[in-house]
Amino acid sequence: MAAAFMDFLIVVVGLGIIVGLMWIALDKIGGFDPFFVQIGRYAVGGAAVLLFLYALKGVLFSGGHGVTVTPGGVLEFGIGLIIILLVVYLLFLLIDAFVPAPFQGPVRYIAGALALIALMYVAEQVLVGGGLGLGLQPFRLSR
Repeated sequence: MAAAFMDFLIVVVGLGIIVGLMWIALDKIGGFDPFFVQIGRYAVGGAAVLLFLYALKGVLFSGGHGVTVTPGGVLEFGIGLIIILLVVYLLFLLIDAFVPAPFQGPVRYIAGALALIALMYVAEQVLVGGGLGLGLQPFRLSR
């Protein structure tokens, strides 16, 4: 029972980290439309509550078999988040440079919406899909 409770605490901390990062990123990526930010927050918050309940169920009713959030998953989410932010930054630079002024708003809107979709996909893969497949291996010094 103690091991299951410790797993539960690990999941709660992992969820807190990922939801916090997602919350910050939504402001940066979705700043062009508050409605998209609200949708993203409800999606992330709702998924976090459901995952919390699954983890609680794992502790109380199924012997600790529940949701797993790993340090590698948190790192993979951070990597994915940084990549998405860089791509959005470059896209917005290109939009400002090459898209005519009357079309910049709609093109930014579409690019931002696609970035939010990518961000939620990365979060989903890390939280319930088993990771992004980056294959983060433990660092070991060997001869």
